[in-house]
Amino acid sequence: MAVMRSVWILLVLLAVCAGLRFWRLGEPPKQYFDEIYYARTAREYLLGQPIYEWTHPPLSKLLIAAGIRAFGFTPWGWRVASALSGTVLTAVLYALGRYALCDPHKGVLLAFFGTVEPFFLVESRIAKPEIFLLLFLTGAYAAWWAGFRRRRLLCFALAGLLAGAAAATKWTGAASVGVLVLMTALAWRRGELERLAGPAMAALLLLPAIPYTLSYLPHLLRGSTLLDLVRLHADMYRYHSTLVATHPYTSPWWSWPLLLRPMWYYYEAKGGLMAGVFVVGNPALWWAILPALAFVAWRAVHKRRLGDLFVLTGFALSYLPYTVIGRLLFIYHMLPTLPFAYLAIASGLEGIRNRWGAEWAHVYLGAAAGLFVYYLPILTAYPVPATWLRWWTITRSWI
Repeated sequence: MAVMRSVWILLVLLAVCAGLRFWRLGEPPKQYFDEIYYARTAREYLLGQPIYEWTHPPLSKLLIAAGIRAFGFTPWGWRVASALSGTVLTAVLYALGRYALCDPHKGVLLAFFGTVEPFFLVESRIAKPEIFLLLFLTGAYAAWWAGFRRRRLLCFALAGLLAGAAAATKWTGAASVGVLVLMTALAWRRGELERLAGPAMAALLLLPAIPYTLSYLPHLLRGSTLLDLVRLHADMYRYHSTLVATHPYTSPWWSWPLLLRPMWYYYEAKGGLMAGVFVVGNPALWWAILPALAFVAWRAVHKRRLGDLFVLTGFALSYLPYTVIGRLLFIYHMLPTLPFAYLAIASGLEGIRNRWGAEWAHVYLGAAAGLFVYYLPILTAYPVPATWLRWWTITRSWI
């Protein structure tokens, strides 16, 4: 009964997500922010022209190209794959919460967090790699937990393929392979995987190469040789390791959970009206990340639950590498940590419910939903009076 109720709530959340992601998807009616790289390159893949954006693996651009082939080189065409992926991400978050925390209600919580996360909505309405990266990462983690709970090798194989797809979207997606390999080793050491540990480890180490390799098939079909691809990868590494550039919205890694420097992907004012796309995390969720992680760390010391170790390990491997990266960084680089952050917040809400009652948890969820609705106009480029801008930018660093 609890599972069926959770599924019905999930369907409602999926309907809300789909409606918001596809509503006015053609606005702004032109390329903005990094769409000038990714939409253009997706079209070049379709036309057989030289590739403009080569600094990341091809998978996100190929998915964007599929939307362009279906709907034409229009704002709807180059954004539809992102909108669809962002909708599916909500269901995948449900699966992650259900299997990692072994509770369908926690799955609903994670799906709710994804629904009221402004960042997810914005990234689902732009031709950019981040929403695909999130979908594949979260899918890999959910599949691993499904395999662990159900003792099914096929799920571990799926986890390996999805982790490879994440790496084929951005190299940072390879962190998912490290997370899952480490979790498999921990589960084996704890005697919780038994005979499945070896085959699961092999699947996680070998299968990611399949989607990564296939993502470069269009290059081979266009006449590139294996040596060309080796050189391309060397150029990609050189680009990211030596990049020296400036940007008004760059922000240091330590500032991201504090929401000190969100970004404007798009802003236009005309005739007393403004339309903008503001990239900001939901303050109710983001400002709870560090306290929630502290709670999970405290519980991990006392109870050593595998789920808590997963949250801490995954968050660390997804976040801490940015502490030593010298190139310019943006707040959206924190997005791969959010599945772990949401699991931590869900665990923290369970602690609040048990200690102070469900009412406080409901107040928190209501605040998260209210903040999301409050920011909705500047997440979707909806025209509003330009004088309203001050109501959304709570500090000078948000302008």
